[in-house]
Amino acid sequence: MIPDEIQTGHYGIGAFFPLVVLDPATHWQNQAPGNTPVRCSDDTGELLAVRWCAPESASAQAPGSLAEVLATAPPAHELHDTERLQAFHRALPQHLHLIALTATSVIGPWLRRPGQHVAAIPSSRIPPVGVPRAA
Repeated sequence: MIPDEIQTGHYGIGAFFPLVVLDPATHWQNQAPGNTPVRCSDDTGELLAVRWCAPESASAQAPGSLAEVLATAPPAHELHDTERLQAFHRALPQHLHLIALTATSVIGPWLRRPGQHVAAIPSSRIPPVGVPRAA
């Protein structure tokens, strides 16, 4: 089972990735790639998240890894402590990256991301051709 906290992110190019939001307040900014995002002084930044970055062949591991990170992440108020945030960032498993991204880059739960196959309606629920539907 995939928790609803695992969200879908994108950068506007049609490639979707799973993530968990750690701080929805727009107080964060990315630094150089691989560095820990920094807190901004006002609401001009982005939200703080952990995203999955791995080859498609490893995608089945993403929900479990993200759920585990979410369960062990520091509370939002502790993320403001630079040393605590850097320690959390360093401890992230391979394929997980701490990032800042815009709120509009998060589009909803991972299970309902665009391109997912909708479960087929059982054939027993589809009326045969020529049979009117019940009102």
